[in-house]
Amino acid sequence: MKKNDRIEREVMISAPQERVWDALTAPEELARWFGDSAEIDLRPGGAARFGWEGYGDSFHAVVETVEPPTRFAYRWAVESDTPLSDGPSTLVEFTLERTGDGTLVRLVESGFAALPDDQYEQVIGGNEKGWTSELGDLVEYVSAHEEV
Repeated sequence: MKKNDRIEREVMISAPQERVWDALTAPEELARWFGDSAEIDLRPGGAARFGWEGYGDSFHAVVETVEPPTRFAYRWAVESDTPLSDGPSTLVEFTLERTGDGTLVRLVESGFAALPDDQYEQVIGGNEKGWTSELGDLVEYVSAHEEV
């Protein structure tokens, strides 16, 4: 079976690029639309953690790219409560592009093809559904909280 290696999504947000950047990178804002808790040391190599009640304590991550206000990327563990060095991970990349109507957000998550067969279907399927939901929450959050 050939494994799909990536998830790609785009959403349009009627808000300035800098406002969307803050919603993607400020821990206190992330925790309001992306899971229940977030910690980020916003620099390449910085540690991050994202938490969802009911899915374990948290998912560990490391920041890969910080280019305000256009690119943000991190590598995160596939399994909750597991340091990156102890298990498989995927790379999440956000690209923000200023448009006449606001900001186009592109998300690419890659690295699924390297997952063990017994994890692949569950992880990619869960993340495909998860990103559709989470990006919808991002649009809703930024629209409702354009100025924070």
